[in-house]
Amino acid sequence: MLRSSKQNEYKVVIAYDFGTTYSGAAYAFTHATPAEVFDIQKWPHKAGNFFPKVPTLSVYRRGESRRPPLVDWGHGAKKAMLKPHAAKQNVLLSHFKLHLDESLTRPPLENGLRPVQAVADYLRALHEHTLQELTRGFAKNYHPDTFRYCLTVPALWSDKAKNTMRQAAIQAGLVAPSDPSDRLVLISEPEAAALYCEETMADQVQLKDGDRIMVCDAGGGTVDLIVFQVNLNSSGRRQLKEVTKGLGESCGSVFLDQRYRDLLEQKLGEVVMDKIPPREMSDLMDQFIDSIKPEFDGIDDHYVTLPRSVELDDLPSSLRDYDDGCLDEGTIKLSADELKQQVFDPVVGKVIQLIEQQYSQIPDGQLNYLFLVGGFGSSNYLYQCIQHVFLDTKVDQIVCPAERAALAVVRGAAYYGLNPQVIVSRVSRRTYGINAGLPFDEARDPPSTRVVRPDGSVRCTSRFLVFVRKHDELPVDHCIKEQMYVYYGTLKHTDIMLYATESDEVPRYYDEPGVQHVAVVSVPIPDMPGVMHGERIAYTVRMYFGSTEIRMEADFGTGQIYRVYCGFDATDNYGDPQQLAAA
Repeated sequence: MLRSSKQNEYKVVIAYDFGTTYSGAAYAFTHATPAEVFDIQKWPHKAGNFFPKVPTLSVYRRGESRRPPLVDWGHGAKKAMLKPHAAKQNVLLSHFKLHLDESLTRPPLENGLRPVQAVADYLRALHEHTLQELTRGFAKNYHPDTFRYCLTVPALWSDKAKNTMRQAAIQAGLVAPSDPSDRLVLISEPEAAALYCEETMADQVQLKDGDRIMVCDAGGGTVDLIVFQVNLNSSGRRQLKEVTKGLGESCGSVFLDQRYRDLLEQKLGEVVMDKIPPREMSDLMDQFIDSIKPEFDGIDDHYVTLPRSVELDDLPSSLRDYDDGCLDEGTIKLSADELKQQVFDPVVGKVIQLIEQQYSQIPDGQLNYLFLVGGFGSSNYLYQCIQHVFLDTKVDQIVCPAERAALAVVRGAAYYGLNPQVIVSRVSRRTYGINAGLPFDEARDPPSTRVVRPDGSVRCTSRFLVFVRKHDELPVDHCIKEQMYVYYGTLKHTDIMLYATESDEVPRYYDEPGVQHVAVVSVPIPDMPGVMHGERIAYTVRMYFGSTEIRMEADFGTGQIYRVYCGFDATDNYGDPQQLAAA
């Protein structure tokens, strides 16, 4: 049984940005005027240093079966792997957020860990530390039940991935399954970044009524884009209206890391790379992550210090014969050209292509500002390339926040938790519908789907009944309802299946290729005294769209409402579709 919403009773909003490479946390007090967002900047095993993000790393004991306990996380995970023989004793998990992206083919996690378990373990550790930091200050005056949570998700994620994130948050102890749904809200990462830009930079760039803003959130794993129009309501407050269907792709900065590693292997040789111990390899990669990647401008060459374990005689002759004196100093030179061609340009090119694709969806081509945020978004080289392609020709101004670019998402999520009404409409990314028994068409429908109901009507049991079409603009929490029917006494319960498709064409049947099953509401048929066996009875199906998640409800008018709050791909068999489809 869900507890009733306490929308006006939440005292603190806590936002988590669970990232591919780094994660962040921020919080705000709901009754503070003006709204002020605070960052968590102190992290375990990072004494004396204040940094607003923590590495998304987890360490488990190697070889432990069933549910292995988390040994350490964040900076502690990096520190644990520096100990002697750590790689033999432990498993270090990194980039495991990418396992939730169904468009990527990723190897299974070590130790038999499931992605939802790995995410839940990390979120639990992040959450416990955040609560410790909060309760040292004014938040200790509030009971944790009055805390509201806002979790960010990539725009490209499927309904199944979003649901996995919600389930991980529940397993991590952020909320209980019985809590009201609005105690844990999800927001897409580019939407959160847009709110941050709107809230903190509107005066700097002088946003006006009707201005269009594109947000490019370039993070560690994904790059997400969204276009909003700024509208002023009757009270003069800015609101955001989504203009296009948001886009995203897994082409974040971790893919630069992989291409850099491939370049090193090409220069040093596979034999040398295989001999480098894990600790020294980590140091070799950190030179790129900490120095080359943020500083690269496409002009200057860079130099990498080789690990001690590398024997010069093992290096390829082409590298040893390179007469610039580098090897005598234990370094190798990476020219600007080879870094551009083999590391940066392939990934940056994907980002530019994604922006081009998003821009092409703007109906009249009006775009006033492009905000570049995220850890990868602060790259000078990425900014230069985007500016070269888009400035003046397609957008009036390109803006990268001088400070807190990497915090735009988590701080925007906190602003959203304070005021969800700031986003007034969204554009549907998919076509959604349910299974329904609609009138059978002898000329079009397969004979196997034909069924005769108790009232004599002939129905097709595999039809797709549309609720929302792809590209539809929907007000937030927009309700669409349909009256459905079952025949009393023929079923003990009816299952209402929610399906979705990425196709621009509306499917006729729910089992067509490309149609995915994303949610189900199982509804017991209530006792109805006086209703005859086989008599057709009505019930209402309501769908609430326009939020980051979908809410689906079924109501027989008895006072009991059955609902599901987010999508998932069910693997259970719900029985014969001919019996389950409502007429």
